[in-house]
Amino acid sequence: MTEPAVVRPLDDHRSLRERIAARLRQAIITGDLPPKTRLVEPELARQLNVSRTPLREAIRQLEAEGFVVTVPRGGAFVRETTPRDVEDLYPIRAVIEGLAARQAAGNPDPAKRELLQGILAELAHLTADSRQYHEVSGRFHDAIVELSGNRQLRAIYQGLTQHVARMRTLTLAARGRPGVSLQEHRRIVAAILRGRGAEAERAMREHIEGAHGVLRERVQRSAGSPARKRGDQGES
Repeated sequence: MTEPAVVRPLDDHRSLRERIAARLRQAIITGDLPPKTRLVEPELARQLNVSRTPLREAIRQLEAEGFVVTVPRGGAFVRETTPRDVEDLYPIRAVIEGLAARQAAGNPDPAKRELLQGILAELAHLTADSRQYHEVSGRFHDAIVELSGNRQLRAIYQGLTQHVARMRTLTLAARGRPGVSLQEHRRIVAAILRGRGAEAERAMREHIEGAHGVLRERVQRSAGSPARKRGDQGES
């Protein structure tokens, strides 16, 4: 009788690589690993309690995603968000999320009221803590995309979310921005719950364009700083 074929186990390094990449990506998004930070493999391997092989694979993955840049003979560094990154991404966000808000307004699901108002209530208690506000704000935008019911739109949005989250960290760090964001979120929800698609789309686009302006100013100011001019290893 023929022996059954041996199925090789899943590659542990692959799953470990993904977990390492997720941890490092989150640290970059939140700013715990600031731009231009050198990723020193022995130190990171010690902190994460992993070997250097999956760590190196994770760093290569993050480089492919645009979070890390490798400088020849210099090592790997956290990549800065550049003015070009901002100008490339935010107009796309405005179109995609504006459409999501319009379509969410046409969604007849009665549960959307409780969902969106629940998130607003959370946000209202977090305006003094930009880090926690950031996390819940991301859920707010995710929820509206889900409520659009548009699978293709969701797929496109998912491809942008990690870089959007990183830029949102910079935007919400601006003084007073969480409070402004909360008021804009309330206008978006009010339009969605009234079933006013065009108004919801307009409110969402205005919200993203406002964030775009704040982000543009912060990134351009960083790009023009003396420290930035002295050393640019984080740029690609």
